[in-house]
Amino acid sequence: MIAITGQLLALATAACWAHNSIMYSSAGKRVGSNTVAHIRLWIALPAILLLHLLFLGNLFPPGLSLKPLLNLIISGVLGFCIADLFIFQALVKLGPRETLVILTLSPIFSALFSWFTLKEQLSLLQISGILATIAGVIWVTFADNRELKKKKQIYSFLGLAFALLGTLSQAVAMVLAKAALVPEMHPVSANLIRIASGLMGLILFSILRGTFFTDFKKMRDRKALLYISTGSLVGPVLGIVVMMYALSLAPVGIVTALSQISPILLLPFERYVYKKVVPLGAIFGTLLALGGSALLFIF
Repeated sequence: MIAITGQLLALATAACWAHNSIMYSSAGKRVGSNTVAHIRLWIALPAILLLHLLFLGNLFPPGLSLKPLLNLIISGVLGFCIADLFIFQALVKLGPRETLVILTLSPIFSALFSWFTLKEQLSLLQISGILATIAGVIWVTFADNRELKKKKQIYSFLGLAFALLGTLSQAVAMVLAKAALVPEMHPVSANLIRIASGLMGLILFSILRGTFFTDFKKMRDRKALLYISTGSLVGPVLGIVVMMYALSLAPVGIVTALSQISPILLLPFERYVYKKVVPLGAIFGTLLALGGSALLFIF
């Protein structure tokens, strides 16, 4: 029953990711993906602090052990700074559905890293799932790129590279977060530390780029601010808290795989909202990728 609860929470996380991809993609096209990655955590941090106060009665967890704390700090920098900088670039250059399909590789990386660090074993059927997921991702990625001009192909391949780098960074971040979820570590506290660490990384990144104040000036674009605010509350706050709860109840491979069904959720949006023709090959490839990911935890 506990594992089922974790799986249901992982599915709820997937819905948050689908919403986020639309919001951040729309905002990134208006003000730039790096600005979105930076500003959203300024919005998310006060929200998670308030949530921590309501859940636990204080603004920051006292008496944390050093090892879980360091794991969460590194996880936050990787997940909320490095991975998201890559992923937000991919959302703009590759598109929401395509980026989320690439993110279905996350269960593969997570399962491998978990096997290496947390000693979680892989069965033959799970390895088959890995191969099926890779095949599905390749299928979807190139399903609607056959008639692109050379310049557009370069643009898409750059987006693909960003998505893959973001997926790898995100997988490592999730394994570190899982390792940090010791019994005394509340999931809301874990998310607070991760968001604060990610924000510190993004502040440093924006200062080095010379865009710290420019990012805030771009928030004069009210639509972009609305998109970022909505995405921040649904993603870094609600989505990650739900995922932390899921990770505390189920294996990291299961949680990561279930949280990646977002491409399926986005197909109706692309067809009926964006009026985009979704190739039949992309649909089959998405189903194959998700089916392969499912083998990581069904058997």
